[in-house]
Amino acid sequence: MRKFVLVLALAAIGLAAFAQGWAPREPIYIHGNEAFTWANGVVRGSGTEADPYIIEGWVIETAGYDYGIYISETTAHFVIRNCEIRYPQERAGIFLSAVRNGRIEKSSVFGGKIAIHLLSAKNTVITGNAIGYCDYGIRVSTGSDDNLIYGNSIINCGLPAQDDGLRNQWYYQGQGNYWSDYRGEDRTGDGIGDTIYEVVPDRFPLMSPPVRLPDEAAPMRTLDLTTVTERGIVTLAPGSLVRLVARDVGVGVDKIHYRLDGGEWKVYERPFALEGRAQMRLEYYAVDKLGNREPTRALTVYLDMEPPVTRIVAGDPHYQAPDKLWATSRTPFTLKSEDDSGVANIFYRINEREWKRYTEPFTIPGPEGPHKVEYYAIDVFGNREAVQSAVIWKDDTAPVTEATKEDGESPFDRAAPDEETEEEPVVPPVEDGVGEEPDPEPPAPADISFRITLTDARLVDDDGVVDRWALSFVWNGEETLFQTTSLPVPIYAGTDRELTLKLQAAEEGSPERSGEASLMLEPPWTAGSVQLDVPVAVAEEIHAVWQFTVDVVEEREDEE
Repeated sequence: MRKFVLVLALAAIGLAAFAQGWAPREPIYIHGNEAFTWANGVVRGSGTEADPYIIEGWVIETAGYDYGIYISETTAHFVIRNCEIRYPQERAGIFLSAVRNGRIEKSSVFGGKIAIHLLSAKNTVITGNAIGYCDYGIRVSTGSDDNLIYGNSIINCGLPAQDDGLRNQWYYQGQGNYWSDYRGEDRTGDGIGDTIYEVVPDRFPLMSPPVRLPDEAAPMRTLDLTTVTERGIVTLAPGSLVRLVARDVGVGVDKIHYRLDGGEWKVYERPFALEGRAQMRLEYYAVDKLGNREPTRALTVYLDMEPPVTRIVAGDPHYQAPDKLWATSRTPFTLKSEDDSGVANIFYRINEREWKRYTEPFTIPGPEGPHKVEYYAIDVFGNREAVQSAVIWKDDTAPVTEATKEDGESPFDRAAPDEETEEEPVVPPVEDGVGEEPDPEPPAPADISFRITLTDARLVDDDGVVDRWALSFVWNGEETLFQTTSLPVPIYAGTDRELTLKLQAAEEGSPERSGEASLMLEPPWTAGSVQLDVPVAVAEEIHAVWQFTVDVVEEREDEE
């Protein structure tokens, strides 16, 4: 009876703690459905859709741990709610691996490497969370599909989001997420950005944060004093907390002593804040448990408040004229960015099309003429560079050589009638096999013809509303259905003339859920590759985007 009363008393104390506010605890590790227990932070629930497991009310310090909350190999329904994950310096604040039916809401993660990381996680909802001062905000890795992410605040993260999965939706019912680096405008005043957020396909980015970070939220960086380079220079984000780490091969480190800018020596006990100066000097030494003291060392700390600087570099072939940069369809372009603290990511777009993450050199698609390339970088502290731009002039046409006299006239013109010319020999006609055959006529000049081929069709954005698709193109008034597995599909072969190619995508059986785009071709044609985006709208709201690639290839044929 005493044991039973004691258990009830402990449970009552726990409930009282939740009623008063968040309670501190060590990180939570759950492997499999059977690990959803009270000992692992579950406060109630049975794991069904109607009664999910609830992990709620915890303040988790992650120092010395890989994760704050780690859940893997589960199918039960669960909710992580009202939790605060502080400074996940090693791996991630919340990590879901090979899980189904999860939900993360009304929580905060700040000051670490990755705030929330999904790996092979499906049917997960992430909403109402505040994320800040992390290298990565929300990272959705390969195999993480059909997840819903909306209503979150992502503030000052090196890479606010990354999506390598399929059919993940970054908005819901006209509400997206708040991104502190979003530069769009809200001309209508409805609190929603007018343009898509380019890092991930958030079509309804919020102009103000729906949830706030805790007052104590700040960036944190761990300084491993045993790995400081000979230069003795480190770069940190403004407002950073500094965590000092030292190692000893023998009995181990007992204490670390430090001081800033020649001030009072202190014993390191917990992460400390840096003052707002742009540069400071940190001196330190460690003492092991036997009293062995290392010599005093020093390093210079810079606060990185400047964004990266990116430049575009053209490969070969290219030609830099005084006022233009010329290139071809084969010319590779490289984006190189420099930053004191390190570059997290670079983004670019061509001719104001969709923004892309830069991973490798790219070429300029489309016809000859000018093409606008825009680009920018984000550093690991969330400093974002202003959008840079360059105009590339594309030229794929070989020169044509024509001989002329000094006065500019062609030397092959016929002589004037009053000039003496040598009469051409007259060849008698062939009669009964007598006489000579006339010389063959010179060959006709080569004709230029073109081939138009539909080479690719892919779904680049999809919120899952439409499952089965009907794809077609209309050429000269005739519609042709095709499947992506049947590509490439030849469309036209012949000389250049005025033509229109219409590309269409629609949900099978629902013509109201459809979209189309047209490619207008006017002579003279030039060889190249063209990409057309076909948005599919349902009740004036875009739910999917198909991207078609059309190649125009030039062919020269001699008439016999």
